[in-house]
Amino acid sequence: KIKIKENKKKKKNLFMILGLLTLGTSVFAKDNIVEFKTGLSPAPRYDVTPSKKAKFSYEIGAEYRYLITENTELGAGIAYQSHGKLKGFTDVEDKNLKVEVEPFKLYDSVPLYATVKYNFRNDSEITPYVKADLGYSFNVNGDNKTKYKTYSKTTGAVLDSGTLKDLKVKNGMYYSVGTGVTYKGFVVGVAYQVNTAKIKGIRYDGAKDNGSANFRRFTVNLGYQFTF
Repeated sequence: KIKIKENKKKKKNLFMILGLLTLGTSVFAKDNIVEFKTGLSPAPRYDVTPSKKAKFSYEIGAEYRYLITENTELGAGIAYQSHGKLKGFTDVEDKNLKVEVEPFKLYDSVPLYATVKYNFRNDSEITPYVKADLGYSFNVNGDNKTKYKTYSKTTGAVLDSGTLKDLKVKNGMYYSVGTGVTYKGFVVGVAYQVNTAKIKGIRYDGAKDNGSANFRRFTVNLGYQFTF
């Protein structure tokens, strides 16, 4: 009889523990969010002097976020960002000369960042949100050399040609602000993004040059998130 009572007590305790675990799982479920996403930027720009257009760029990334309130998510993310080539441009050196530079890639970036997202929850399955990212941009050198030609503005004759050399980029900050909607795990949004960078190299006239080359763009983001 004593053994029977002890077995019943053990079973009761086991069911209580399982019940508490189930309750705990239900309470903390869906507090963790993982999102995989891609982004497309049709008209980016480099903040060289003056600001110049770049070609189409894209990125892929992943984020982990945790629901700290009913509407607010806090987390971190990482991405690979392939920046578009700087489009070919013409610099006017003086009233007699102009320099044409061919398209070339300045750099790509791998940002590691903190992120905060606020959801405007409502009765529908479509949830609008606003979002902000802030982090560090690891910038990777692009084309180390690119070709140029120097023309006479008067005659149009080619006076000189060669390469821009030893182009190097430094790491910088990364930040982004955006908005969008979530529907059954699918995410569509738009963001304004900036990777900051400094570059240095040797110009077409042989002089050393350095300055800002921040990469700015509006990006359309597509992604999918799941919770656990």
